[in-house]
Amino acid sequence: MTKPPLEAPLLLDRYRPLTALARGGMSVVFQGRDEVLGRDVAIKVFSAGGADDVERYREELRMLAGLSHHGVVSIIDAGIDLSAADDPRPFLVMELVRGKTLAKTIAKKELPIRAIGELGFEIAETLEYVHERGVVHRDVTPSNIMLVDYGTTTSRPRARLTDFGIATDVISSPSPSGETTGTAAYLSPEQALNLPVGPPGDIYALGLVLLECFTRELAFPGEPIPSAVKRLTDDPPIPDSVPDDWATLIREMTDRTPDNRPTASAVAERARSALRRSNVD
Repeated sequence: MTKPPLEAPLLLDRYRPLTALARGGMSVVFQGRDEVLGRDVAIKVFSAGGADDVERYREELRMLAGLSHHGVVSIIDAGIDLSAADDPRPFLVMELVRGKTLAKTIAKKELPIRAIGELGFEIAETLEYVHERGVVHRDVTPSNIMLVDYGTTTSRPRARLTDFGIATDVISSPSPSGETTGTAAYLSPEQALNLPVGPPGDIYALGLVLLECFTRELAFPGEPIPSAVKRLTDDPPIPDSVPDDWATLIREMTDRTPDNRPTASAVAERARSALRRSNVD
């Protein structure tokens, strides 16, 4: 059965939302069409509040649109949909990436240690880039990491970081509403406490992601509030099956004190060293 056409405005006189791909609490992601260049795109449309919220979104969209890195799903354009005067909607137009999320991949199969190391290096390298440009992702999760296979005989799947919809400047203030932003199972302790969040928050989340790649289990399962409270007092359990190099690095990345965590640059270098040692072994 053919779906009826989506009733949505042509954004910036160019981008047409076509099919809803995913819905969240504050946004909807559409597959859309760039009618100028004739290519498919992804369009993320946010809910907004008053004029102050719209202006804040404008500044953040400008910042995010300036990111350009092979590990970042490219943001092509951005704007505010003002077609309904009483309901302004900020939006991002992004590259439509065709691949599988890390979440779906590890749900289906166990990843080789080398593949885990490669994606750890690639995401750490990407975080180094965005952190140096004043951006904190704040939602590094297996669902926001895409594994893209370019289909050539010599290529391997590459990890790319997507969904910068709640990214912010390097040191973000606590939410005025008292609510945390990010996916509950991967929040850093400071996010769980609604404290200012900087690059160490992304490092903590990546540490949990890497641990999950090895164990295929959440480090802090359960309902959001008990899960968040537990990480304020407990470190994530790292089983003996995790190789020593990676266990040590993950332990440092998930230190409950933000200043004790390594930088993204240091994580990338440690991951590179572990990969080199695995080649020797």
